[in-house]
Amino acid sequence: MFTYQIQTFGCQMNYSDSERVATVLDLCDLKESKNETADLLVVNTCSVRQKSEDKAYGFIVQYKKDHPEAIIAVTGCMVRQTGDKSNSKDKLLKYDPIDLVFRIEDTARLPKLLEIYFADLDLEKFVSNFRAGSVENYFQINPRITNKSQALVPIMQGCDKFCSYCIVPFTRGREISRPIEDIIKECEKHVKNGALEITLLGQNVNSYTENGKKCFPVLLREIDKLAKKGLSRLRFVSHHPQDFTDEMIDTLAGMKTNCAYVHLPAQHGSNRVLKKMNRNYTIEEYEEKIAKIRKKVPGCTIATDIIVGFPGETEEDFAELCDFARRMKFDFSYTAIFSPRRGTKAAEMKDEFVSLNIKKKRFHDLDKIIKETSFDNREKSIGKTLEVLVETSEKLPNGKFRNSGRTRELFETWFDSEEDLFGKEVPVKITGRNGYVLEGEKV
Repeated sequence: MFTYQIQTFGCQMNYSDSERVATVLDLCDLKESKNETADLLVVNTCSVRQKSEDKAYGFIVQYKKDHPEAIIAVTGCMVRQTGDKSNSKDKLLKYDPIDLVFRIEDTARLPKLLEIYFADLDLEKFVSNFRAGSVENYFQINPRITNKSQALVPIMQGCDKFCSYCIVPFTRGREISRPIEDIIKECEKHVKNGALEITLLGQNVNSYTENGKKCFPVLLREIDKLAKKGLSRLRFVSHHPQDFTDEMIDTLAGMKTNCAYVHLPAQHGSNRVLKKMNRNYTIEEYEEKIAKIRKKVPGCTIATDIIVGFPGETEEDFAELCDFARRMKFDFSYTAIFSPRRGTKAAEMKDEFVSLNIKKKRFHDLDKIIKETSFDNREKSIGKTLEVLVETSEKLPNGKFRNSGRTRELFETWFDSEEDLFGKEVPVKITGRNGYVLEGEKV
């Protein structure tokens, strides 16, 4: 019996993709290995930063060294062309450890690629069901869910924004949205199987379209109706400020399944830098949207993405970014040092690159500001009772269970209980804070 393992790097979209890859491999009669080795390793990659690619390369090289007989397949954002060493010009195949590559939208073609490596398997029975690789066929693959209480549902693929620093439009392609009826059916199935939380995924999820018209709020309102069937939480990532409309804010305010959490990437606090990034909004417009969200959705936590050290970033630009962060009082910030991605406009701005030492210093200076406001915001939860959806429940030597999960506001929370509470939504009284993590007691 042939076995496989999947190693996933990157965002929730990649983890959702891996669930669909697992379905295909299961249908091909390969079995997931729980041991250290497998006949087939699939590496689902991220290319948002060079560090992400280096991490994937390092893992592949070490795995091949430890398991020289394993077949290694690579997918995800680092892949441009599907095929193996005989029929693909993808640059990844010049690395000896890698045997084949496939774009995630070509997942349905994976059985055909595996035929030469696993000749004893009757892969034709699956190949006949999916004769072509396409985004549409990819969406039709039924994902193998590992956590029934929390489901990831991709609703669109690709990006049309072309931010000057971002490789995603070139790795994921242009925006393609799923039919709304397909999304609703998948969500209904997850809720029927016990999902309390659904997260809608896309590179620019609020750019979702139906028949050529942007209608993400319509989709949210339709899925919100599943509250009657047991859905408790509806999340979605990631957004672009340009498409975060007043209608969307009003929709969030009226949803039964709404989580008081919005992740709206700002990327910087200087209008000059935002223009160079091709972000197509101003800081003033961003702040206006956040003010509307906080007014319509009281207590809403706000997360953002910020890039430090973008080419040409001056001391004045950075000072504006720090002032912006203080004003916004973010609850979360996924802050990164600028990493040039070959093929993007920003990578061509070499004469303007900020030195690594300056970038590191600015990163730590901004991080101090973010931590101060983040920790202050969490302190306000102490004494309150918040709903926690338990994601891990580990039995302790004393017989109790140590639980971790997230509140509707996405605050990571730890608490003890007398029983295993994995996958359950539990009221927890917050008693303290340890860094970014809240601690509490089950009510």
